[in-house]
Amino acid sequence: MDEPSDAEVLPGDPRFERDPALDVDNVSAAEEKRSHNMGQNCMGCHQPHGPGKGLFTAAGTVYAPSGTPVAGGTVELRTAAEGEGDLVLSVAIDGNGNFFTTEPLPFPDQALFFLLRAPAGGGTNNMPFPSISGACNLCHNEQRRILVE
Repeated sequence: MDEPSDAEVLPGDPRFERDPALDVDNVSAAEEKRSHNMGQNCMGCHQPHGPGKGLFTAAGTVYAPSGTPVAGGTVELRTAAEGEGDLVLSVAIDGNGNFFTTEPLPFPDQALFFLLRAPAGGGTNNMPFPSISGACNLCHNEQRRILVE
């Protein structure tokens, strides 16, 4: 049996050595399809001890009620619920239904409210309480997906 020190160092482990070249801006854009791993916790790799390009401050996947990813639309981070308050950041939902950003956010010192806007003037959905984390798919997994029509 391998000793713990001989085991493979996985993302999230403080011993994981991240390549500094990965610390670049990386923000989702409408219609782009360069993202991957829809529905998975983006922050598992896009974090200081992970192999993902960019250190994400907010990321997740948006679905239609049918279960298919929503291509297009925006995710807004605001200082008050239901689209009220100041707009802190607006992030495009890409062609795979993912949104992600490396833009600085005030987490965890300041909680923000998330508001989703569907593409082409469709509906909205909002989180009724604030969050101090942008790791949306950590909680919004297959059983509790982020939905917008």
